[in-house]
Amino acid sequence: MSFSSYLFSFDGRINRAKLWLFILIGLAWQFLILAILYAVFGVAGVSDFAQGRTTIPSMLVGVTGLIAAVAITILILAYLYAAIAVTVKRLHDRDKSAAWLLVFWVLPLVLEIVGAAVAGVMMIGEPDRNTGASLIAVPFAVAALAVVLWGFVELYCLRGTVGDNSFGTDPLANKS
Repeated sequence: MSFSSYLFSFDGRINRAKLWLFILIGLAWQFLILAILYAVFGVAGVSDFAQGRTTIPSMLVGVTGLIAAVAITILILAYLYAAIAVTVKRLHDRDKSAAWLLVFWVLPLVLEIVGAAVAGVMMIGEPDRNTGASLIAVPFAVAALAVVLWGFVELYCLRGTVGDNSFGTDPLANKS
């Protein structure tokens, strides 16, 4: 499998090692984005933004700022696309379809949002109910954590299907 198909194709299967490798690739991607930020805005500009002393619109003044914003946006979207593609191939190795992304990526987010919304609705007009409202959000947060842990074990810890499956050949077939 070529490096470009590893990152950007949704076909085939990858083993756990290649999924773990993607974490290192993601770190390199983040360093590239930081390098662009520091090169364009300087240490002081990035520090001011991180500490809330400036805003993104005020940083994007001028052509250089807009070019940096476009470059960083492209890098972030490419990383997200690659993350989805790599995860789909790992799901294929576990003989699961790409629809499982909804369970492992979207469901925890939805559970957290619903928990926060329920707590927020309970607090409207009654600020003294903060503790009770926060406790209402706990089961949603625990459920989200359980799904995230399940996804971690499923994708990063368990071996893929031994032999061929409906998504392709075993990536470890030629290895002992």
